Amino acid sequence: MTTLAVRFRKTNLLVMVAALLLSLIPGLLAPAKAEAAAPYKIIGYYPAWGAYGRNYQVYDIDPTKVTHINYAFADICWNGSHGNPDPTGPNPATWSCQDENGVINVPNGSIVMGDPWIDAQKSNPGDVWSDPLKGNFKQLIKLKQINPNLKTIISVGGWSWSNRFSDVAASADTRDNFANSAVNFLRKYQFDGVDLDWEYPVGGGLAGNSYRAADKQNYTLLLQAIRAKLDAAGTADGKHYLLTIASGASPTYAQNTELANIAAIVDWINIMTYDFNGGWQTVSAHNSPLYYDPAAAAAGVPNASTFNTDAGVTGHLNAGVLASKLVMGVPFYGRGWTGCNTTGNGQYQSCTGPSTGTWEAGVLDYSDIENNYVNKNGYTRYWNATARVPYLYNPSNKTYISYDDVQSIGEKTSYIKTKNLAGAMFWEFSGDRNKTLLNKLATDLPTTGAGDTTPPSAPTNLTSPSKTSSSVSLSWTASTDNVGVTGYTVSYGSSSVNVTGTSATISGLAANTSYTFTVSAKDAAGNVSAASNALTVTTSPASTDTTPPSAPTNLTSPSKTSSSVSLSWTASTDNVGVTGYTVSYGSTNVNVTGTSATITGLAANTSYTFTVKARDAAGNVSAASNALTVTTSPPPTDTTPPSAPTNLTSPSKTSSSVSLSWTASTDNVGVTGYTVSYGSTNVNVTGTSATITGLAANTSYTFTVKARDAAGNVSAASNALTVTTSQSGIPAWAPNTWYNVNDLVTYGGITYYCIQAHTSQTGWEPPNVPALWGPK
Repeated sequence: MTTLAVRFRKTNLLVMVAALLLSLIPGLLAPAKAEAAAPYKIIGYYPAWGAYGRNYQVYDIDPTKVTHINYAFADICWNGSHGNPDPTGPNPATWSCQDENGVINVPNGSIVMGDPWIDAQKSNPGDVWSDPLKGNFKQLIKLKQINPNLKTIISVGGWSWSNRFSDVAASADTRDNFANSAVNFLRKYQFDGVDLDWEYPVGGGLAGNSYRAADKQNYTLLLQAIRAKLDAAGTADGKHYLLTIASGASPTYAQNTELANIAAIVDWINIMTYDFNGGWQTVSAHNSPLYYDPAAAAAGVPNASTFNTDAGVTGHLNAGVLASKLVMGVPFYGRGWTGCNTTGNGQYQSCTGPSTGTWEAGVLDYSDIENNYVNKNGYTRYWNATARVPYLYNPSNKTYISYDDVQSIGEKTSYIKTKNLAGAMFWEFSGDRNKTLLNKLATDLPTTGAGDTTPPSAPTNLTSPSKTSSSVSLSWTASTDNVGVTGYTVSYGSSSVNVTGTSATISGLAANTSYTFTVSAKDAAGNVSAASNALTVTTSPASTDTTPPSAPTNLTSPSKTSSSVSLSWTASTDNVGVTGYTVSYGSTNVNVTGTSATITGLAANTSYTFTVKARDAAGNVSAASNALTVTTSPPPTDTTPPSAPTNLTSPSKTSSSVSLSWTASTDNVGVTGYTVSYGSTNVNVTGTSATITGLAANTSYTFTVKARDAAGNVSAASNALTVTTSQSGIPAWAPNTWYNVNDLVTYGGITYYCIQAHTSQTGWEPPNVPALWGPK
C-alpha cells in the first residue's frame, strides 16, 4: 500500500498556521477533574498491509481490549480504477476496481476494496478453498464472534488515497453513489460502520489530490448523504450503522471544515493528534507532545504552539465539537532522527535526517523501541515534564527517538478523563506486539461497567409554535446532563424521530388529526431522560385556501461583496400564514423562510436582478416584489505577497529526480500555489511538495521555492537547497531475482533499497511491498 505506512495519518503537518501561544505551564490550564464519561471507546486501526512483511495478522489482535477496529483502507472507484498516480505519493499506482471475485463495474464515487487479495481472498488458518469470503475481512468477522460487543469499521481514504474525495463530495449524484456503496459494503462484508479519512478538505494532502474551496461545505453534504442512507438501512436491518471521520489536529483543518456541523452528523470524530514532527524536518522534536513546550518554539520547531495534542483537542472543542463526540489519537510508534547535536540530549537539536526505523526510515514500532532501545544499546530514556512525553538519545551515534510509553499514555488517558472525551484511538495494532500500550489503555479507560449512569434531566416547556395540515413544529427547553446531552427523541404513537437540537418539525401527518408528543433526552453513555410534558396537537384541516399572499415590498440590498449580495424585504401577509419566500435571479431560485437572504457564489463586478415571491401552506404563490438590480463589487485588490516558504528539504532522490518538501507559506487572502526554481527552470505546483524529474545523474542542483496568491503576488524565495542526484547504473527491478539487504534497484523512475532479503516475484514490485523495499 505505502512505503511510509504511518504517513497515512500525517496530520496536515505542512499546511498548519501559527495560532495563539498557550500558557507556559499547560498543566495549570486543566480544569478540575469532572466525572469521567465512561464507558470509553478504545479504537484501533489495523492496516491491510500489516498482514504482509510485518506478519501481524488480524487474528493476532486481542479483541477484548478494544471497542472498535478501523480497517485501513478501502478506496474510491473512479472511471473504473482506484489508487493515486501522484508521483509525490508513497505509492503512485492505480488498479482496476475489484471485489473478491474480480473486476467490477460500479458508479464513480463507489467504495471498493483497497487490496482485494489481502482483504478477502488470502487463505488463513481454518479457511477452505470453497469459502466465499476469506482474507482479513473474514478474520474480522471471527473476532466479533470472540467479543460480541466489538464493532468493525471500514476506513476509506488515508494519506495516499484521498485524491478523489473532493470530486465525490462535489455533486449530489456522486455523494449518493458513495453513500449507497457504503451501505452495500457494510452489509456485504459485515462491517458496523464507515470511517472517512479525507486528508484533507480544501488543501494540505498530496499535491495531485482533487481540491476545491467548496470542500468545506461539500464535506458536510457528503456526510449528511451517508448518514441518511445509513439510518434508512439501519431501520431496515434493526441496527445502528456508525459514521465517523478521522480529523486533522491543525487550526487549518478546523478552518477548512464545518466541524460543528460535522459533529452533529457523525457518531464521533477521531482526531489524529500525532505526527506533529518527524524526519521530514531537520530539527528533532516530539511525535505527539501532550502540551506545548516553549523550549520547542525557542529552538525553531515549526508551529510548536499548535503542534501538540492539547492545542488540537482545544481547537476542536472551540469549533463546536462536543467532548462526548471527540476521540483522541495516540501513536503506537515513535519517530527518530540521526546526526543530532548532543546538546540537550539530542532534544530540539539540528539533525541530518531520519534515523533507522523498524520498517521504514525514521519510524519505529513501540515494541521495537521497548525491546531494543529503552536504556539499552547506548540509549538513555529521558522525560520532558512540560510536553509530558519521553524520548531517547544515544550520544555515540547521535540518534534521538521520540515516542510514547506507559507513563505518557497514562498522562493522556488522564487528560481524556479530565476533558470528558469519548475515548482513545491508536495507530496501529502491529506497533505494539507486546500489547504494553494497549493494556495501559484498557486499564485506564474502562469500556464496560458502571461509568456514567446519570440520565439527563427531562426536557421541559414542550410547545408547538406552528402547524399545517400535514406537519407540526415543536420546540422545548434543553435538558442538562452531568457530561453532556447528545440528542433528543420525539415520540408520538408508535413513531419516534431523533434530533440533535431543541426543535423539530414532524411531517407526513394526517390532516385534522390529533397527535400526542413527548420528548426525551439522551447522553453519550446511552442514558435516557424521563419524558417531557405531553403535548397534544391537532393538525389543520385539509387546505381549501386559494388566496395567495400579498407581494413582498421594499426589496433592498443592505450590503454586497464581490461574490455575494444581501437582500431584505417587508414581509407579506396571508389569510392563513406565509410559510416562506423564493428569491429569483436569472434562472436561479433560492427558498428561504425569513425576510432576508444572502445570495453567494456570484461573479464579481456583475449586475443581477432580484425579485421575491411569498408562498403559503396551501402552495399559493404571491406576485413578485419590486425588481432590484445590484452590481457586485469589483474583485478585491490584494498587494500583499505571501510569506516565504521555509524548511525546504529533500526527503529522497534518484539518479534522475529529486523530491522536495517545505513548510507552507501564509497569506492575507490565501496561497494558491508554489513555483520551484532551479537554474533557468521553473515548475508550478499546488501543494507543499514536488518531485523534479528529468535531471542528470550525479549532478548538483540548487532549488528555491516561492509562493503565489490569487492576485499574482509572489513571495520571497525560500532557503536555497543544493542536492546532488544519485549515480546512474543502478539495475532495474526484475522478478525471480535474489536480493540482499541494501541492494539498490530502480522501478518507475524511483530508486529503492532492499529491506529484507528475498527472491522477487511478479506482483512484488517495490511500490507494492513496502515491507521488502523502501525508497532511497
